[in-house]
Amino acid sequence: MGLIEYFAGRGELITVLLGFFSVFVILFLIFPFRAYARGWVATRLGDDTPESSGMLTLNPLVHIDPMGALCMCLCSIGWSKYMPISLNRCRKVTIRKAAVLIALTGPLSLIILALILIIITKVLMLVVPPSAALGYVRAGLYDAATISTYLAVLNLIPVPSFDGYVLIQGLLPRKTAIAMEQNSRIINFIVFVLLISGALSYPLSVVSGGIMWLLDLMTIWLG
Repeated sequence: MGLIEYFAGRGELITVLLGFFSVFVILFLIFPFRAYARGWVATRLGDDTPESSGMLTLNPLVHIDPMGALCMCLCSIGWSKYMPISLNRCRKVTIRKAAVLIALTGPLSLIILALILIIITKVLMLVVPPSAALGYVRAGLYDAATISTYLAVLNLIPVPSFDGYVLIQGLLPRKTAIAMEQNSRIINFIVFVLLISGALSYPLSVVSGGIMWLLDLMTIWLG
């Protein structure tokens, strides 16, 4: 929930504050982490574009897009600056393999980030005496992990501009792929409307919830 709902009288202040926490996590942690991971993989494959552009960094200020950040605050949907990557320079593998590896890195990096946050949460619960402050920190870290997992699943939607499309592009009939790319603006607008309306919330939440369950199971040894 963003500012529009609050000033329209349809949201409570605490809900808006939680919304701002989510926005902060996305803009200052998730977006930079995902962008850096994609740029790092491209660099390992031989592309020097991310590094030469100055964007191969975890500094969130480098990755924040003003309009994307504003949209994130107002309607909870936004974007960061594009990480410049040149597949032609990824000479260690074929262009197709480079595209797939970099596309996989997007959602995979967010799942890894969620795992790291869950581990930090459980370690804190083990070594820090119980308190109200610890409870808030635990809730905040777990919410951040949930958001990261949710966005990982979101990026796997198989339509143009999403990592999921790059992963299936080679499997599609040529005519289908060309048609999807030619109509990418219309398709992206439909996805945007579905996200705004909440129509995609349930299926995305079910899948991301399953991933969170698996991550929790993987770290059960921490308690």
